[in-house]
Amino acid sequence: MSVQVPVRTGSLRRYLAARMLPLAVLLAVLVSLSAPLAYFTLTARTLRTRAHATAVQVADAISREIQDRPILWRYDSLKLLAHIRAYTEEPSIARIEIADPDGARVRLDPEPIGDPAPGGLLLWESAPIKLNAQVVGHAWAGAVLDEARAGALLLLIPFGALGVGLAALIYFIPGRAMARAERRIAASQAALARFNQTLEQQVAERSLELRGAYDQLQAKEERLRELSSRAVLLQEAERRIIARELHDSAGQALTAIRINLQIIAQLAQPGTKDMSAETGLSPKLADKVAGLAGRTLTIADATLEEIRRAVSLLGPAILDDVGLVAAIQRLCDDFGERSDLRIDCELDLPARSGLSPALESVCYRVAQEALTNVARHAEATQVDVRLALHSHTVHLEIRDNGRGLDTTAPPRPRGATGGRGLVGMRERVELLGGTIQIEGRPGAGTRVIVDLPQVTLSEDGDDTAVVVA
Repeated sequence: MSVQVPVRTGSLRRYLAARMLPLAVLLAVLVSLSAPLAYFTLTARTLRTRAHATAVQVADAISREIQDRPILWRYDSLKLLAHIRAYTEEPSIARIEIADPDGARVRLDPEPIGDPAPGGLLLWESAPIKLNAQVVGHAWAGAVLDEARAGALLLLIPFGALGVGLAALIYFIPGRAMARAERRIAASQAALARFNQTLEQQVAERSLELRGAYDQLQAKEERLRELSSRAVLLQEAERRIIARELHDSAGQALTAIRINLQIIAQLAQPGTKDMSAETGLSPKLADKVAGLAGRTLTIADATLEEIRRAVSLLGPAILDDVGLVAAIQRLCDDFGERSDLRIDCELDLPARSGLSPALESVCYRVAQEALTNVARHAEATQVDVRLALHSHTVHLEIRDNGRGLDTTAPPRPRGATGGRGLVGMRERVELLGGTIQIEGRPGAGTRVIVDLPQVTLSEDGDDTAVVVA
Protein backbone atom coordinates (compact mmCIF):
# COMPACT_ATOMS: atom_id res chain seq x y z
CA MET A 1 0.00 0.00 0.00
CA SER A 2 1.54 3.32 -1.06
CA VAL A 3 0.39 6.88 -0.41
CA GLN A 4 1.74 9.62 -2.69
CA VAL A 5 1.18 13.38 -2.44
CA PRO A 6 1.52 15.09 -5.86
CA VAL A 7 3.16 18.28 -4.53
CA ARG A 8 6.65 19.34 -5.70
CA THR A 9 8.73 21.81 -3.72
CA GLY A 10 8.73 25.27 -5.34
CA SER A 11 5.88 24.57 -7.73
CA LEU A 12 3.28 26.33 -5.62
CA ARG A 13 5.54 29.33 -5.09
CA ARG A 14 6.27 29.68 -8.81
CA TYR A 15 2.59 29.31 -9.61
CA LEU A 16 1.67 32.01 -7.07
CA ALA A 17 4.45 34.34 -8.29
CA ALA A 18 3.25 34.04 -11.88
CA ARG A 19 -0.27 34.95 -10.80
CA MET A 20 0.69 37.73 -8.34
CA LEU A 21 3.20 39.59 -10.57
CA PRO A 22 0.57 41.17 -12.89
CA LEU A 23 -1.51 42.11 -9.87
CA ALA A 24 1.45 43.73 -8.14
CA VAL A 25 2.40 45.71 -11.27
CA LEU A 26 -1.18 46.85 -11.72
CA LEU A 27 -1.37 47.94 -8.08
CA ALA A 28 1.91 49.88 -8.36
CA VAL A 29 0.70 51.70 -11.48
CA LEU A 30 -2.70 52.51 -10.00
CA VAL A 31 -1.34 53.79 -6.69
CA SER A 32 1.47 55.75 -8.37
CA LEU A 33 -0.70 57.51 -10.96
CA SER A 34 -4.04 57.90 -9.18
CA ALA A 35 -3.13 60.91 -6.97
CA PRO A 36 -0.99 62.80 -9.59
CA LEU A 37 -3.63 62.30 -12.26
CA ALA A 38 -6.35 63.43 -9.87
CA TYR A 39 -4.32 66.53 -8.93
CA PHE A 40 -3.54 67.33 -12.56
CA THR A 41 -7.18 66.88 -13.56
CA LEU A 42 -8.51 69.10 -10.78
CA THR A 43 -5.87 71.82 -11.39
CA ALA A 44 -6.53 71.77 -15.14
CA ARG A 45 -10.25 72.12 -14.46
CA THR A 46 -9.54 75.15 -12.24
CA LEU A 47 -7.28 76.72 -14.88
CA ARG A 48 -9.91 76.05 -17.53
CA THR A 49 -12.48 77.87 -15.40
CA ARG A 50 -10.13 80.85 -14.90
CA ALA A 51 -9.28 81.02 -18.62
CA HIS A 52 -12.95 80.91 -19.54
CA ALA A 53 -13.77 83.70 -17.07
CA THR A 54 -10.90 85.83 -18.48
CA ALA A 55 -12.09 85.18 -22.05
CA VAL A 56 -15.63 86.30 -21.09
CA GLN A 57 -14.30 89.48 -19.48
CA VAL A 58 -12.13 90.29 -22.52
CA ALA A 59 -15.09 89.60 -24.85
CA ASP A 60 -17.30 91.96 -22.82
CA ALA A 61 -14.68 94.72 -22.92
CA ILE A 62 -14.23 94.40 -26.69
CA SER A 63 -18.04 94.27 -27.18
CA ARG A 64 -18.33 97.63 -25.41
CA GLU A 65 -15.51 99.08 -27.53
CA ILE A 66 -17.19 97.86 -30.69
CA GLN A 67 -20.37 99.66 -29.75
CA ASP A 68 -18.48 102.95 -29.78
CA ARG A 69 -16.09 102.28 -32.68
CA PRO A 70 -17.49 99.47 -34.84
CA ILE A 71 -14.68 99.70 -37.46
CA LEU A 72 -11.68 101.49 -35.95
CA TRP A 73 -11.47 99.33 -32.80
CA ARG A 74 -9.26 96.92 -34.72
CA TYR A 75 -6.66 99.54 -35.64
CA ASP A 76 -6.37 102.06 -32.83
CA SER A 77 -7.44 101.36 -29.32
CA LEU A 78 -4.65 101.93 -26.83
CA LYS A 79 -7.06 102.08 -23.96
CA LEU A 80 -8.56 98.67 -24.96
CA LEU A 81 -5.11 97.11 -25.27
CA ALA A 82 -4.10 98.42 -21.86
CA HIS A 83 -7.30 96.99 -20.41
CA ILE A 84 -6.78 93.62 -22.05
CA ARG A 85 -3.10 93.42 -21.00
CA ALA A 86 -4.22 93.87 -17.39
CA TYR A 87 -5.83 90.36 -17.54
CA THR A 88 -2.47 88.77 -18.45
CA GLU A 89 -1.00 89.93 -15.18
CA GLU A 90 -2.79 87.08 -13.41
CA PRO A 91 -0.35 84.20 -12.70
CA SER A 92 -2.39 81.60 -14.51
CA ILE A 93 -3.19 83.60 -17.71
CA ALA A 94 -0.25 83.74 -20.15
CA ARG A 95 -1.74 84.83 -23.49
CA ILE A 96 -4.88 86.52 -24.90
CA GLU A 97 -5.78 86.36 -28.57
CA ILE A 98 -8.65 87.89 -30.63
CA ALA A 99 -10.10 86.09 -33.67
CA ASP A 100 -12.73 87.10 -36.26
CA PRO A 101 -15.79 84.93 -37.01
CA ASP A 102 -13.75 82.96 -39.57
CA GLY A 103 -11.10 82.13 -36.99
CA ALA A 104 -8.44 84.47 -38.36
CA ARG A 105 -6.28 86.22 -35.81
CA VAL A 106 -6.97 89.94 -35.26
CA ARG A 107 -3.79 91.85 -34.39
CA LEU A 108 -4.74 94.72 -32.10
CA ASP A 109 -1.05 95.23 -31.50
CA PRO A 110 2.06 94.09 -33.39
CA GLU A 111 3.28 92.40 -30.20
CA PRO A 112 1.44 89.45 -28.65
CA ILE A 113 -0.87 90.27 -25.76
CA GLY A 114 0.77 88.68 -22.78
CA ASP A 115 3.85 86.44 -22.58
CA PRO A 116 5.32 86.30 -26.08
CA ALA A 117 7.00 82.89 -25.45
CA PRO A 118 5.30 80.93 -22.66
CA GLY A 119 7.43 78.13 -21.27
CA GLY A 120 4.86 75.34 -21.22
CA LEU A 121 1.60 74.06 -22.60
CA LEU A 122 -1.36 76.45 -22.79
CA LEU A 123 -4.95 75.57 -22.05
CA TRP A 124 -7.20 77.76 -24.26
CA GLU A 125 -10.79 78.85 -23.57
CA SER A 126 -12.91 81.23 -25.72
CA ALA A 127 -15.92 83.57 -25.37
CA PRO A 128 -17.94 85.15 -28.24
CA ILE A 129 -17.70 88.87 -29.04
CA LYS A 130 -21.17 90.12 -29.95
CA LEU A 131 -22.46 93.27 -31.67
CA ASN A 132 -26.21 93.66 -31.58
CA ALA A 133 -26.64 89.95 -30.77
CA GLN A 134 -24.37 89.03 -33.69
CA VAL A 135 -21.05 87.25 -33.14
CA VAL A 136 -18.31 89.31 -34.72
CA GLY A 137 -15.36 87.46 -33.21
CA HIS A 138 -13.98 85.42 -30.31
CA ALA A 139 -11.74 86.26 -27.39
CA TRP A 140 -9.27 83.46 -26.42
CA ALA A 141 -7.49 83.20 -23.08
CA GLY A 142 -4.58 80.75 -22.58
CA ALA A 143 -3.74 79.37 -19.13
CA VAL A 144 -0.33 77.82 -18.43
CA LEU A 145 -0.35 74.12 -17.31
CA ASP A 146 3.15 74.29 -15.83
CA GLU A 147 1.86 74.51 -12.24
CA ALA A 148 -0.47 71.55 -12.68
CA ARG A 149 2.26 69.49 -14.31
CA ALA A 150 4.83 70.40 -11.67
CA GLY A 151 2.42 69.50 -8.84
CA ALA A 152 1.54 66.21 -10.50
CA LEU A 153 5.22 65.35 -10.89
CA LEU A 154 5.85 66.20 -7.25
CA LEU A 155 2.99 63.91 -6.18
CA LEU A 156 4.21 61.15 -8.48
CA ILE A 157 7.39 60.66 -6.44
CA PRO A 158 5.83 59.76 -3.03
CA PHE A 159 2.85 57.97 -4.50
CA GLY A 160 5.12 56.03 -6.84
CA ALA A 161 7.19 54.95 -3.86
CA LEU A 162 3.97 54.01 -2.03
CA GLY A 163 2.71 52.00 -5.01
CA VAL A 164 5.99 50.14 -5.36
CA GLY A 165 6.00 49.40 -1.64
CA LEU A 166 2.45 48.06 -1.66
CA ALA A 167 3.15 46.01 -4.77
CA ALA A 168 6.24 44.55 -3.12
CA LEU A 169 4.22 43.66 -0.01
CA ILE A 170 1.50 42.01 -2.07
CA TYR A 171 4.05 40.12 -4.15
CA PHE A 172 6.55 39.02 -1.50
CA ILE A 173 4.38 38.40 1.59
CA PRO A 174 2.28 35.62 -0.07
CA GLY A 175 5.51 34.24 -1.55
CA ARG A 176 7.07 33.96 1.89
CA ALA A 177 3.90 32.41 3.28
CA MET A 178 3.89 29.95 0.39
CA ALA A 179 7.56 29.15 1.00
CA ARG A 180 6.78 28.34 4.63
CA ALA A 181 3.80 26.28 3.50
CA GLU A 182 6.01 24.37 1.05
CA ARG A 183 8.53 23.65 3.79
CA ARG A 184 5.70 22.33 5.96
CA ILE A 185 4.39 20.27 3.06
CA ALA A 186 7.85 18.84 2.49
CA ALA A 187 8.09 17.94 6.18
CA SER A 188 4.61 16.40 6.01
CA GLN A 189 5.60 14.40 2.94
CA ALA A 190 8.63 13.04 4.70
CA ALA A 191 6.54 12.14 7.75
CA LEU A 192 3.91 10.61 5.50
CA ALA A 193 6.53 8.56 3.71
CA ARG A 194 7.77 7.22 7.05
CA PHE A 195 4.22 6.52 8.12
CA ASN A 196 3.59 4.84 4.77
CA GLN A 197 6.45 2.42 5.36
CA THR A 198 5.17 1.66 8.85
CA LEU A 199 1.63 1.32 7.54
CA GLU A 200 2.70 -1.15 4.87
CA GLN A 201 4.38 -3.26 7.52
CA GLN A 202 1.30 -3.11 9.72
CA VAL A 203 -0.97 -3.97 6.79
CA ALA A 204 1.22 -6.94 5.92
CA GLU A 205 1.16 -8.14 9.53
CA ARG A 206 -2.61 -7.69 9.78
CA SER A 207 -3.06 -9.47 6.46
CA LEU A 208 -1.10 -12.44 7.76
CA GLU A 209 -3.16 -12.43 10.93
CA LEU A 210 -6.42 -12.21 8.98
CA ARG A 211 -5.29 -14.97 6.63
CA GLY A 212 -4.49 -17.17 9.61
CA ALA A 213 -7.82 -16.34 11.24
CA TYR A 214 -9.61 -17.06 7.96
CA ASP A 215 -7.87 -20.43 7.65
CA GLN A 216 -8.83 -21.24 11.22
CA LEU A 217 -12.41 -20.19 10.53
CA GLN A 218 -12.53 -22.40 7.45
CA ALA A 219 -11.14 -25.30 9.43
CA LYS A 220 -13.74 -24.70 12.12
CA GLU A 221 -16.48 -24.52 9.51
CA GLU A 222 -15.30 -27.81 8.02
CA ARG A 223 -15.20 -29.34 11.48
CA LEU A 224 -18.66 -27.97 12.27
CA ARG A 225 -20.02 -29.33 9.01
CA GLU A 226 -18.45 -32.69 9.83
CA LEU A 227 -19.94 -32.66 13.32
CA SER A 228 -23.33 -31.63 11.91
CA SER A 229 -23.21 -34.51 9.45
CA ARG A 230 -22.32 -36.90 12.24
CA ALA A 231 -25.11 -35.42 14.38
CA VAL A 232 -27.60 -36.12 11.60
CA LEU A 233 -26.28 -39.66 11.27
CA LEU A 234 -26.50 -40.20 15.03
CA GLN A 235 -30.01 -38.79 15.00
CA GLU A 236 -30.99 -41.20 12.26
CA ALA A 237 -29.37 -44.03 14.15
CA GLU A 238 -31.33 -43.10 17.30
CA ARG A 239 -34.51 -42.99 15.24
CA ARG A 240 -33.81 -46.48 13.91
CA ILE A 241 -33.17 -47.75 17.44
CA ILE A 242 -36.44 -46.23 18.63
CA ALA A 243 -38.21 -47.73 15.60
CA ARG A 244 -36.81 -51.19 16.38
CA GLU A 245 -37.79 -50.84 20.02
CA LEU A 246 -41.33 -49.88 19.03
CA HIS A 247 -41.50 -52.74 16.55
CA ASP A 248 -39.97 -55.37 18.83
CA SER A 249 -41.59 -54.45 22.15
CA ALA A 250 -44.76 -52.45 21.68
CA GLY A 251 -45.56 -54.03 18.33
CA GLN A 252 -45.16 -57.58 19.54
CA ALA A 253 -47.05 -56.85 22.76
CA LEU A 254 -49.96 -55.35 20.82
CA THR A 255 -49.91 -58.35 18.48
CA ALA A 256 -50.19 -60.73 21.47
CA ILE A 257 -52.99 -58.62 22.92
CA ARG A 258 -54.77 -58.71 19.57
CA ILE A 259 -54.52 -62.52 19.43
CA ASN A 260 -55.92 -62.83 22.98
CA LEU A 261 -58.73 -60.44 22.11
CA GLN A 262 -59.55 -62.53 19.07
CA ILE A 263 -59.75 -65.66 21.26
CA ILE A 264 -61.93 -63.86 23.82
CA ALA A 265 -64.21 -62.58 21.09
CA GLN A 266 -64.55 -66.05 19.59
CA LEU A 267 -65.25 -67.69 22.99
CA ALA A 268 -67.79 -65.04 23.88
CA GLN A 269 -69.75 -65.33 20.67
CA PRO A 270 -73.32 -66.62 21.06
CA GLY A 271 -73.72 -70.34 20.37
CA THR A 272 -70.30 -71.29 21.65
CA LYS A 273 -70.67 -74.65 23.43
CA ASP A 274 -70.14 -74.89 27.16
CA MET A 275 -69.26 -71.16 27.26
CA SER A 276 -71.66 -70.42 30.09
CA ALA A 277 -70.68 -73.54 31.96
CA GLU A 278 -66.94 -72.90 31.76
CA THR A 279 -67.02 -69.20 32.51
CA GLY A 280 -70.16 -68.97 34.55
CA LEU A 281 -71.38 -66.13 32.30
CA SER A 282 -74.92 -65.71 31.24
CA PRO A 283 -75.60 -65.52 27.47
CA LYS A 284 -76.41 -61.80 27.78
CA LEU A 285 -73.15 -61.03 29.55
CA ALA A 286 -71.26 -63.17 27.07
CA ASP A 287 -72.64 -61.01 24.26
CA LYS A 288 -71.36 -57.88 26.01
CA VAL A 289 -67.93 -59.45 26.46
CA ALA A 290 -67.83 -60.38 22.77
CA GLY A 291 -68.80 -56.83 21.73
CA LEU A 292 -66.21 -55.25 24.05
CA ALA A 293 -63.55 -57.64 22.77
CA GLY A 294 -64.40 -56.74 19.18
CA ARG A 295 -64.16 -53.00 19.82
CA THR A 296 -60.88 -53.45 21.71
CA LEU A 297 -59.62 -55.54 18.80
CA THR A 298 -60.40 -52.64 16.44
CA ILE A 299 -58.48 -50.24 18.69
CA ALA A 300 -55.53 -52.65 18.82
CA ASP A 301 -55.49 -52.87 15.00
CA ALA A 302 -55.49 -49.06 14.68
CA THR A 303 -52.72 -48.79 17.28
CA LEU A 304 -50.64 -51.37 15.42
CA GLU A 305 -51.12 -49.41 12.20
CA GLU A 306 -49.98 -46.19 13.90
CA ILE A 307 -46.94 -47.99 15.31
CA ARG A 308 -46.08 -49.37 11.85
CA ARG A 309 -46.40 -45.86 10.36
CA ALA A 310 -44.30 -44.37 13.18
CA VAL A 311 -41.67 -47.02 12.65
CA SER A 312 -41.63 -46.20 8.93
CA LEU A 313 -41.22 -42.49 9.68
CA LEU A 314 -38.57 -42.97 12.35
CA GLY A 315 -36.40 -45.43 10.50
CA PRO A 316 -36.63 -45.16 6.71
CA ALA A 317 -34.70 -48.31 5.97
CA ILE A 318 -35.66 -47.84 2.35
CA LEU A 319 -32.72 -45.41 1.95
CA ASP A 320 -30.28 -48.18 2.81
CA ASP A 321 -32.12 -50.64 0.56
CA VAL A 322 -32.80 -48.75 -2.69
CA GLY A 323 -31.10 -45.31 -2.42
CA LEU A 324 -32.31 -41.71 -2.37
CA VAL A 325 -33.91 -41.48 -5.83
CA ALA A 326 -35.95 -44.69 -5.50
CA ALA A 327 -36.88 -43.82 -1.90
CA ILE A 328 -38.30 -40.44 -2.89
CA GLN A 329 -40.08 -42.02 -5.86
CA ARG A 330 -41.75 -44.60 -3.56
CA LEU A 331 -42.56 -41.85 -1.06
CA CYS A 332 -44.36 -39.88 -3.78
CA ASP A 333 -46.18 -43.03 -4.96
CA ASP A 334 -47.34 -43.84 -1.43
CA PHE A 335 -48.63 -40.29 -0.83
CA GLY A 336 -50.36 -40.34 -4.20
CA GLU A 337 -52.11 -43.60 -3.35
CA ARG A 338 -53.20 -42.51 0.16
CA SER A 339 -54.53 -39.12 -1.02
CA ASP A 340 -56.07 -37.53 -4.07
CA LEU A 341 -52.79 -35.81 -4.99
CA ARG A 342 -51.29 -36.08 -8.46
CA ILE A 343 -47.54 -36.06 -7.83
CA ASP A 344 -45.10 -35.40 -10.68
CA CYS A 345 -41.53 -36.48 -9.87
CA GLU A 346 -38.45 -35.35 -11.77
CA LEU A 347 -35.44 -36.93 -10.08
CA ASP A 348 -32.26 -36.07 -12.01
CA LEU A 349 -29.53 -37.48 -9.78
CA PRO A 350 -26.60 -39.62 -11.00
CA ALA A 351 -26.77 -43.27 -10.03
CA ARG A 352 -23.27 -43.18 -8.48
CA SER A 353 -23.45 -39.73 -6.86
CA GLY A 354 -21.82 -41.03 -3.66
CA LEU A 355 -23.79 -38.70 -1.40
CA SER A 356 -23.29 -39.15 2.32
CA PRO A 357 -26.03 -40.85 4.35
CA ALA A 358 -26.57 -37.61 6.28
CA LEU A 359 -27.28 -35.68 3.08
CA GLU A 360 -29.56 -38.39 1.70
CA SER A 361 -31.40 -38.54 5.03
CA VAL A 362 -31.95 -34.75 5.09
CA CYS A 363 -33.27 -34.76 1.49
CA TYR A 364 -35.63 -37.61 2.25
CA ARG A 365 -36.86 -36.10 5.52
CA VAL A 366 -37.48 -32.69 3.94
CA ALA A 367 -39.42 -34.24 1.06
CA GLN A 368 -41.38 -36.40 3.53
CA GLU A 369 -42.26 -33.43 5.76
CA ALA A 370 -43.18 -31.21 2.80
CA LEU A 371 -45.50 -33.86 1.32
CA THR A 372 -47.06 -34.42 4.73
CA ASN A 373 -47.79 -30.68 5.08
CA VAL A 374 -49.30 -30.62 1.59
CA ALA A 375 -51.54 -33.59 2.36
CA ARG A 376 -52.69 -32.16 5.68
CA HIS A 377 -53.03 -28.43 5.07
CA ALA A 378 -52.60 -27.34 1.45
CA GLU A 379 -55.86 -28.67 -0.06
CA ALA A 380 -53.89 -29.14 -3.29
CA THR A 381 -54.48 -31.39 -6.30
CA GLN A 382 -51.03 -31.23 -7.95
CA VAL A 383 -47.54 -31.52 -6.45
CA ASP A 384 -44.26 -31.25 -8.37
CA VAL A 385 -41.10 -32.74 -6.85
CA ARG A 386 -37.71 -31.87 -8.39
CA LEU A 387 -34.35 -33.30 -7.31
CA ALA A 388 -31.15 -32.44 -9.20
CA LEU A 389 -27.42 -31.88 -8.79
CA HIS A 390 -26.28 -28.42 -9.94
CA SER A 391 -22.59 -27.49 -9.74
CA HIS A 392 -21.86 -29.48 -6.59
CA THR A 393 -25.15 -28.43 -4.97
CA VAL A 394 -28.08 -30.77 -4.36
CA HIS A 395 -31.26 -28.90 -5.33
CA LEU A 396 -34.63 -30.09 -4.02
CA GLU A 397 -37.89 -28.31 -4.82
CA ILE A 398 -41.47 -29.22 -3.81
CA ARG A 399 -44.26 -27.10 -5.31
CA ASP A 400 -48.03 -27.44 -4.90
CA ASN A 401 -51.09 -25.63 -6.24
CA GLY A 402 -52.90 -25.45 -2.90
CA ARG A 403 -54.24 -22.54 -0.92
CA GLY A 404 -50.75 -21.21 -0.24
CA LEU A 405 -48.77 -20.32 2.82
CA ASP A 406 -48.79 -16.73 4.10
CA THR A 407 -45.05 -16.13 4.54
CA THR A 408 -45.68 -12.51 5.57
CA ALA A 409 -47.56 -13.54 8.72
CA PRO A 410 -45.72 -12.95 12.02
CA PRO A 411 -43.94 -16.00 13.45
CA ARG A 412 -45.65 -18.08 16.07
CA PRO A 413 -44.80 -17.24 19.67
CA ARG A 414 -42.51 -19.60 21.49
CA GLY A 415 -44.46 -22.40 23.11
CA ALA A 416 -47.34 -22.25 20.64
CA THR A 417 -48.44 -25.53 19.11
CA GLY A 418 -48.02 -26.28 15.42
CA GLY A 419 -45.39 -25.26 12.93
CA ARG A 420 -42.77 -27.73 14.14
CA GLY A 421 -42.52 -29.33 10.71
CA LEU A 422 -41.17 -26.19 9.04
CA VAL A 423 -38.80 -25.57 11.94
CA GLY A 424 -37.55 -29.15 11.74
CA MET A 425 -36.90 -28.86 8.01
CA ARG A 426 -34.97 -25.60 8.50
CA GLU A 427 -32.88 -27.08 11.33
CA ARG A 428 -32.00 -30.19 9.32
CA VAL A 429 -30.94 -28.15 6.27
CA GLU A 430 -28.89 -25.63 8.27
CA LEU A 431 -27.05 -28.42 10.09
CA LEU A 432 -25.43 -29.39 6.80
CA GLY A 433 -24.69 -25.80 5.78
CA GLY A 434 -27.54 -25.55 3.28
CA THR A 435 -30.29 -23.01 2.64
CA ILE A 436 -34.05 -23.38 2.55
CA GLN A 437 -36.61 -20.97 1.10
CA ILE A 438 -40.34 -21.26 1.69
CA GLU A 439 -42.30 -19.12 -0.76
CA GLY A 440 -46.03 -18.83 -0.92
CA ARG A 441 -48.99 -16.55 -1.34
CA PRO A 442 -52.58 -17.14 -0.27
CA GLY A 443 -54.37 -18.85 -3.14
CA ALA A 444 -51.19 -19.28 -5.25
CA GLY A 445 -49.65 -22.41 -3.73
CA THR A 446 -46.42 -22.95 -1.81
CA ARG A 447 -42.88 -23.72 -2.94
CA VAL A 448 -40.12 -25.20 -0.78
CA ILE A 449 -36.61 -24.76 -2.23
CA VAL A 450 -33.64 -26.50 -0.61
CA ASP A 451 -29.99 -26.18 -1.67
CA LEU A 452 -27.43 -28.40 0.07
CA PRO A 453 -23.66 -28.57 -0.57
CA GLN A 454 -22.67 -31.86 -2.13
CA VAL A 455 -21.36 -33.87 0.81
CA THR A 456 -19.96 -37.26 -0.16
CA LEU A 457 -18.40 -40.16 1.67
CA SER A 458 -14.65 -40.20 2.13
CA GLU A 459 -12.59 -42.68 0.14
CA ASP A 460 -12.39 -45.13 3.02
CA GLY A 461 -16.17 -45.30 3.26
CA ASP A 462 -16.30 -43.44 6.57
CA ASP A 463 -19.23 -41.19 7.34
CA THR A 464 -16.95 -38.18 7.70
CA ALA A 465 -18.27 -35.30 5.60
CA VAL A 466 -16.28 -34.28 2.55
CA VAL A 467 -17.53 -31.12 0.82
CA VAL A 468 -17.00 -31.08 -2.95
CA ALA A 469 -15.63 -27.62 -3.85
